[in-house]
Amino acid sequence: VMSFTEGDRPGPDPINLQWDFTGPISSLWNQAFIKILLDKLHALCTEEKWTTKPRSNEYWKEVIKQKFNQIKVIWTKGRPKRLETSILETPTQVAARLMHTKMDDLKTTWKDTQRVAVSHFSDVELWQWLSDIIDYLGTDGMSSDNSEEEDMQTIFQVCSMPWRHDIDKEL
Repeated sequence: VMSFTEGDRPGPDPINLQWDFTGPISSLWNQAFIKILLDKLHALCTEEKWTTKPRSNEYWKEVIKQKFNQIKVIWTKGRPKRLETSILETPTQVAARLMHTKMDDLKTTWKDTQRVAVSHFSDVELWQWLSDIIDYLGTDGMSSDNSEEEDMQTIFQVCSMPWRHDIDKEL
């Protein structure tokens, strides 16, 4: 890559294309890479007679840049990091760190999905639903507040809410 930018060697090999993830997308190497990709894209479009709506080079450059940035993030996460002892992680440690990160991401996604599933009704929809039930049941479906019996006792029932903290574990 450095030999190419200094003008000593030719650019990326069209048969064995490789990004320069150590540099920005605007580097000479990556710009040459994008040009090769665009040329290949236009050749495929002509060769296979694509019937899709033609797009401008600027559109395809933007798509390639977005994909480059996505891949660079993944590539950077997969690089060995320095440990506290100033040595690099082994491939096994990198794989374990990536797996741990992936599991944390999945747990977060699952929790977010559960929250959405629990709260899929808005307050207005909920109150409208309750109003419809009351209208449907009418006066026969409701109990009266005037009770003649004196031996009635109020009974409270515990309602466990899934989002509440489990205090039993704390005790």
